[in-house]
Amino acid sequence: MKSNLSLLTDKVKISQRDYPEIFLDVWSLINNSVIFYKVSSREFNLKNEEPYFQEILKAKSLRDSNQHIDERLSQVLKTENYPIYGSLSWKKRYSENGEIKVSTIYSGLFTHRNKVSMTLTNSVEDELDEFIQQIEFTGIARKGIRPDFYFEEQKISINKLVQDLKWWTNHFDQQLENQLKNFDLTKRHQSDLIIQLLGQEIKIKK
Repeated sequence: MKSNLSLLTDKVKISQRDYPEIFLDVWSLINNSVIFYKVSSREFNLKNEEPYFQEILKAKSLRDSNQHIDERLSQVLKTENYPIYGSLSWKKRYSENGEIKVSTIYSGLFTHRNKVSMTLTNSVEDELDEFIQQIEFTGIARKGIRPDFYFEEQKISINKLVQDLKWWTNHFDQQLENQLKNFDLTKRHQSDLIIQLLGQEIKIKK
């Protein structure tokens, strides 16, 4: 994602294809983080209060709201003026001259143009050496209790989301290593596989 954002930052002319490609990256990360949360919380009986679940739970709220967006489409588009697929902001740092460039993109935008703005939170210490920093996604979160649902904007830090997912995967890896250290861990399975067959087409004369 960071490589794509870096290229997009310096593009002279942005094409219509750039928008869905970037937002596909974002929503793929959100959807997969929710799958990870559901599997890990169910299988390991983890509670929502876990400290490294907070950004993942924000992602879940955005994903669940987007899944049922049809229930309040008129409110989102006409009343509240929210962009359907959200907005993404980031900062690119140019180490050679110390300059920075802040960018924000919107997608699924219909009536929101009068509220377009560029906002980023304060710099994060663990991102200071990154060339792409402060990737922040703002989406629509459904709040309240049925039937009195309402929608409001919610922001998540993409970097924090990735860091939390890394923490959990490292945690589970360590737990498995401790439990399986006396077992033969010879690799017996291949997770990714492609099979190809090279041949020659035979043409039959009629």
